[in-house]
Amino acid sequence: MTMHIPPKKYLIGGMIIIILIIGVVRFKMKKTASVAEKEKKESIFEEPAKEIPPVDASVKATLKGNTEAVMSIIGVPDGTDVIEYELIYDTDKGPEGAIGKMKVKGDKAETKITFGTCSSGVCRYHKITGPVNATFKFSGEYGDQILETKFKV
Repeated sequence: MTMHIPPKKYLIGGMIIIILIIGVVRFKMKKTASVAEKEKKESIFEEPAKEIPPVDASVKATLKGNTEAVMSIIGVPDGTDVIEYELIYDTDKGPEGAIGKMKVKGDKAETKITFGTCSSGVCRYHKITGPVNATFKFSGEYGDQILETKFKV
């Protein structure tokens, strides 16, 4: 024996299901929008990046050599703990770079730079085809300061 439901009950049941589906979809959309809005407010891109001030013009950086080079800085500000550097340059095979830290001794800092790669005592040097763009970040009790310069190799 099968049960027979009149068509009017189908219509009412279908409408209730549709109303429930619409309610769930609207709730999900509202929740997704509020999460997106929250993420947008927390984005670091909302605020401009903190600009680091430059070091005094008396600070000078030099680079001597073209494959095994010595990079020096004189006039390092008092209270500097560390100097980080980034070197970017073009070679005949594409862009290359080097990053590192320099130890500070008084008002001077110095480090050796190899423009290439060395492994098992064998070095393959880069053929630099333009200037070496250098950025130095000085960090110490005064905060951070920047020096940007170019070296001709």
